[in-house]
Amino acid sequence: MDLQLIDSLLKDFINQVPKLDLSYIKRLTTSTGIIQHASFNIPNYHHGYCLDDNARALLLLCMANNAKEIETDTALISCYLSYIHYVQNLDGSFRNFMSYDLNFLDKHGSDDSLGRTIWALGTVLASDTLFAFHQITQEIFNKVLPHLIELKSPRAVAYAILGLANYLETHPDDEHVLAEISTLCHFLALEFKVCADDEWAWFEEIISYDNAILPLSMLKTARILNNEEWLNIGLKSFTFLDQILYRKEYISTIGNQSWHAKSKDISEYGQQPVEIPSILLLYQEMDKIKPSNNWQLKIKLAFLWYLGWNDKQLSLYNPIDKSCYDGLEDYGVNQNQGAESNIAFWMSYLLIKSNISI
Repeated sequence: MDLQLIDSLLKDFINQVPKLDLSYIKRLTTSTGIIQHASFNIPNYHHGYCLDDNARALLLLCMANNAKEIETDTALISCYLSYIHYVQNLDGSFRNFMSYDLNFLDKHGSDDSLGRTIWALGTVLASDTLFAFHQITQEIFNKVLPHLIELKSPRAVAYAILGLANYLETHPDDEHVLAEISTLCHFLALEFKVCADDEWAWFEEIISYDNAILPLSMLKTARILNNEEWLNIGLKSFTFLDQILYRKEYISTIGNQSWHAKSKDISEYGQQPVEIPSILLLYQEMDKIKPSNNWQLKIKLAFLWYLGWNDKQLSLYNPIDKSCYDGLEDYGVNQNQGAESNIAFWMSYLLIKSNISI
């Protein structure tokens, strides 16, 4: 492994892209919110809006604000937060999908969309510099809390845990949120105990998308609340996932063609940009718990996935539009450039900049 080459590639890229660039994110954003999908490099209005991507976009803006990467873009924050506010039902649950002509397409959104929204809301409430948005955010947050017990998707639970954990870092005495996060962590711990064995240290019978979020949620909460059981589960599942992601000399994420079911082969293609920011967060969390140069190396390799250190040796970064392509397929790069991929790329950009000295 050429460590000097890795550092040189990252340094060159940061020199070429010295600041967060939201120009493509803004291209996908209307006064209503961020459009889900793109046809090549233009918004695809046929697919309209979703809660998932507006929550992701809000989280990106929070990260950018906390990193002091750009001046606080209150207009964009207001846009994404307004979408979240608008799609919240009277009982506190959320709708998810809205057409471009502003018709709701569902009555109740997915577990994952709710979990991601809790992650974004908790992060806003943890930021002193976003105080101007705290009142409305707290109102939305409080109304949705009773619905967390209804979550059945492990990833949705993990997203929600991260939002609650961020919130608790600045509101450590909120007993209601402490009880909620404990319930959610016990749910994930039980999922792990039921499914895991000596050869499969995981929460489900299949490893699918945004996988790093699961051990990350357990490790972060275990560190904050000093829980040994959750720490052990986080470490075991981290070690298992680490061996899969870095089974080659570079990172090779699990593709969405058929994922990775227990006792089945790993699907190599349909690799998605959304995997990378949670992987970076996971290895950064591991470095807090057990510092290691190995974690630092793998953080760098994870970001380099975007720049061609991947199974096709093809870059997913579009330097013309400062955007990110939608995935790595068996035929090459998916040339569409939707919201999820671009939010994930710029989150990863912020995380890698915060982690390396260049």
